[in-house]
Amino acid sequence: MPDYKKQSWHLICKRWFSVTLNAGAINHSFTNNSRRTFIINLFCLVGVLFTAPLGILSLVEGNVFVGLSLLLIATVYILNHLYLRRTRNYLFSANVILYPLYTLMLYLVYSGGVNGTGHVWIYCIPPVSLFLHGLKRGLLEVFLFLIALTFILFVTPTPFDELGYHPDLKTRIIYSFILIAFLSTIYEYISSRFNQSLQELSVKLEIAATTDPLTGLLNRRGLQQRLEELLWPAPALLLLDIDYFKQINDEFGHKCGDEYLVLFAQTIEMFSLEHESLVSRWGGEEFLVVLEKTDNLKDVSEALRKKLGEITLSTETGANIAVTVSIGVTQVEAGESILKAISRADQGLYAAKNRGRNRVEVVEKSCDH
Repeated sequence: MPDYKKQSWHLICKRWFSVTLNAGAINHSFTNNSRRTFIINLFCLVGVLFTAPLGILSLVEGNVFVGLSLLLIATVYILNHLYLRRTRNYLFSANVILYPLYTLMLYLVYSGGVNGTGHVWIYCIPPVSLFLHGLKRGLLEVFLFLIALTFILFVTPTPFDELGYHPDLKTRIIYSFILIAFLSTIYEYISSRFNQSLQELSVKLEIAATTDPLTGLLNRRGLQQRLEELLWPAPALLLLDIDYFKQINDEFGHKCGDEYLVLFAQTIEMFSLEHESLVSRWGGEEFLVVLEKTDNLKDVSEALRKKLGEITLSTETGANIAVTVSIGVTQVEAGESILKAISRADQGLYAAKNRGRNRVEVVEKSCDH
């Protein structure tokens, strides 16, 4: 076979495995849910590859009940994979994996399986159960399985009594199962703590990436993400700039400038609690407010301007810092790019600065060039 055909076949197989094993995952990032979905699909695939041939072999050897049971399990795994692919309900699919598995393993121990080897398959129970159902529920189910296993081995008649196994084998099976359960518990505990730490770190990184560290407001990226989530059809934009802010830094120092920015941001946040809005620090001394409802846009903007103009910051020297704010206002039209509307609001802000500052300038879309 030519090399390009081998490479093409390799890519086809790789893509098929990727699609099959990730079927039903909301996304392909390695979250707990996506990992469980991956394992369920992998278990379904491996389960079919093992139970189907063993079922056929059992039928050939005349063990009809075991053979049909294994083929039934293989069919259930195939249907479970298709269900997960369609519904993404990994919790139900996990139950479909585990409870038939418990039943099958106990039956293989009770019946002896193929040539008395049924007991060798039970060691997959602890890791799979703990992973798919978590530590608490998984440990409970492993404990119940251990009780049932002990009852079958030591109370009910089994092939162990007929195949000439060493008398200590039953005890060794119980001990080794407990050991595997113990090791699986440690692994799952460490893994869950590690994943929890990763999720907490991911949340912190997301907050850091979308939040202004000084004021705690959204930054540009955070505001754009929130707007994409809310899907407001035609919000209004208020682009604010503190008048002569540089003088605060020059005269009182950057520490006082930062304190004033924090106070300024808190005042805007109080305003946002009264109106359905998003607030962000757009950059430097510029802030952007996005209003969902804009029936009286001019009046709302003027009220905000006056409230911000009343801010007073007392310094250590006894001086009081009080400045004004200029605001450029516009309405985002349906289907319009938010960045284009912001550019128009910036025109309004520029006009407010040129006309003496401490004022609101509303720019209609018809004025956009």
